[in-house]
Amino acid sequence: MKKITFFIAAIVFTAFTTLIAQDHKHGSPHGGIVKTAGAEFHIETVLKGQVMMVYLLDANEKTKTVVGATATALIQTADGKTNTIKLKANGKESFILNLNKTVKYNKAIITIKTGGKSATASFDLASKTAVKHADAHKH
Repeated sequence: MKKITFFIAAIVFTAFTTLIAQDHKHGSPHGGIVKTAGAEFHIETVLKGQVMMVYLLDANEKTKTVVGATATALIQTADGKTNTIKLKANGKESFILNLNKTVKYNKAIITIKTGGKSATASFDLASKTAVKHADAHKH
């Protein structure tokens, strides 16, 4: 049963990653990685140490409030395991995802629900060039 559940999660994970792969140049209001998240939204992630800040942006890449919004991250680790984590709001403009420094991560699919709409984007956590830190250095 565990193998079937894992297999289904892997298929869903791959499907979301493929659907969300539409990428183009973006601004970065907080110095992070910005991805398109549907027709009306973008999602930006910024790493600060072991903390990933997650911002909801509008179509023009302006920060939106997260008051009343919910967010989850479907995380895939280097060993192929997946886990869904509910993100905590950090004030009115961001969510926080605490990462374990002893774990190697592959991907995070972030979903934010607000006002009856959803924004979803996939972030490659394994790529050294895909991770920007708040102090502007890259891996």
